[in-house]
Amino acid sequence: MSFSLGLLLIPYLLAILLFLVLAVLNVYHLIRYGATTGTSFVFTFIFMAGAVIIAFVSWQMLAQIDWTTSVGFSLYSSSAADLPQI
Repeated sequence: MSFSLGLLLIPYLLAILLFLVLAVLNVYHLIRYGATTGTSFVFTFIFMAGAVIIAFVSWQMLAQIDWTTSVGFSLYSSSAADLPQI
């Protein structure tokens, strides 16, 4: 049995989508309900800059992988005949 490495991108992309939804909600609440002080803008900028840096590093690392590579594995069934005798 084998599968393509590209299949592993599906859970990763779902996690990225979840992060984006939560990040948009976070920034919205910071802007809407946060105090409009310099501190709130600084922390919003730090949050967004950190997210962009993490996305860039992730993109750079994932770009080096050949996602068409097949990964094979086999499932062995065990039976009493296969067990070592003591």
